[in-house]
Amino acid sequence: MNHEPLLMDLRSASLPASDADVRAWASGRRVFVSSLITDMPNERAAVRAAIEDVGATPVMFEEELGAQDISAEQAYLAGVRSSAIYVGMWGPRYGVRMADGFSATHAEFLESERHGLRLCLFVQEGGDMDGHQRDLVQSARNLYTTSAWSEPDDLRKRVHRRLQDLAAEELAPWVRVGRAVFRSREITNDGRTVTIDASVHSDAVHSELVRLRDSRAGEIPLAIPGYALTTRVDTLSTRTVSTIGHHENLALTIQENRGSTMRGMTVNGIPAAEISRRALSDGLFGTALLSEQTHFFVQTPVDPLGPLRGSALDDAVLRPVARLLFEERLIRDQIASRVSFFAFGPSHQGARRLRASWTPPAVYGNEPEPGSVDIDGITTDL
Repeated sequence: MNHEPLLMDLRSASLPASDADVRAWASGRRVFVSSLITDMPNERAAVRAAIEDVGATPVMFEEELGAQDISAEQAYLAGVRSSAIYVGMWGPRYGVRMADGFSATHAEFLESERHGLRLCLFVQEGGDMDGHQRDLVQSARNLYTTSAWSEPDDLRKRVHRRLQDLAAEELAPWVRVGRAVFRSREITNDGRTVTIDASVHSDAVHSELVRLRDSRAGEIPLAIPGYALTTRVDTLSTRTVSTIGHHENLALTIQENRGSTMRGMTVNGIPAAEISRRALSDGLFGTALLSEQTHFFVQTPVDPLGPLRGSALDDAVLRPVARLLFEERLIRDQIASRVSFFAFGPSHQGARRLRASWTPPAVYGNEPEPGSVDIDGITTDL
């Protein structure tokens, strides 16, 4: 792994998406709307309008999910699973508990977490919450940022803005090329070559990309969403659009990835997936799970977020880049074939809660996909 300090294009975080791009992103995307139906008819109408304004499809129990020959509980949880985004509106009341002990809105929220939906959480201003609702809101705030609303029109504007922000984030994903970290406009990967189109607003990042091109180095680590690759920079075409702006078109050839692996290994009867989970816990959270077994000489603590510690980055940069580096390390070291969930909580006196789930690689090609592995803990200095 490259331990040199990262060069980050911090101004990339503020790049918006055009209305046309937002509508293209939203087309066919389902957004589940969760609230107590009888308590918030005007708010639900406002949220539906915001979702339709950007071109997405609202999924609402009273309009789409009610007329089915299955139980209401099955219907709304199926609605969550069929959606990409969850909008939760929480007022003063928790709602009626079901057989599993949760209210419908609480169960919907938990289901959205399990299935990795993007979350939009809104809490109504004013009024006293009942105890169970207060617990739900507080537990969510340990991991996510919530937004307050006062009137239905205010809620509509906030939901619209949140959906635009999600579109901008997903339409311009962050990438890492060697030390350079920046947002891309478009990524093309045909299995042999990766092409990255980007607007770079940092002279340091631009200069680093030029250096990588001119040095012809053959083992440049590349992280893009879902992939951790070893590459060689073939071409870099730059169009300078201002004194602080560069339109970059970068082509990289994929090299053989020689990342470390523990697949199939068992130490003292403990499988590789559990050893890797303990190594991540020790590196991220400062636990001592590896030292509980003296035979774990084959593994040391793993901290994918080490390059970000002490950087005091704004959340708009820290959250997506933390996920990028976490995913890159797990895939490069063959700890994971994919990362299905990554949630980074807000900072509380320098500490953040981190939860993640991933699927280990299968040892043999014809075996069933392994079950997911989870991690949950408090990390500091981020």
